[in-house]
Amino acid sequence: MEQEISDFDRWLQSIEASARGLNCVAAYSVISRLVNEAFGAHLWFAEILGRRWSYLAGKVDETPLADKMCRIPLDENIGLVSDCWGTLSEGQREKLVDFLSKFASGQRGR
Repeated sequence: MEQEISDFDRWLQSIEASARGLNCVAAYSVISRLVNEAFGAHLWFAEILGRRWSYLAGKVDETPLADKMCRIPLDENIGLVSDCWGTLSEGQREKLVDFLSKFASGQRGR
C-alpha cells in the first residue's frame, strides 16, 4: 500500500524545486519568501560562527523581535531564526525544520 503524500509534503517538494540550483543566499531567500507568503511565518537564515549568528538571508523588511525569537541550528554552519510561525501547525513546523536541516546539509560547498 502506497503511503499518501500530504498537501504540505507536496508543498515542501515544490519549495525544494524552487530553490534547487540556486546559490545558498538566493535559495534561503526564496524559501523565506515562499514560507511567508503561504503561512505568514517570519524566517531568517544565519551563518553560525561559534556563538555568533550572522544574518545570511531571509525576510529583509523586518528584523526578528528579540523577546519572541527562537534560534534553531539546522546543521553546524546554518541556523534558522523565527519570531512568528504564522499559521504553521506544530507538525508542519517540525516537517519544515526537518526539510530545512536536510536542505542545509545539501547546500554545503555551494
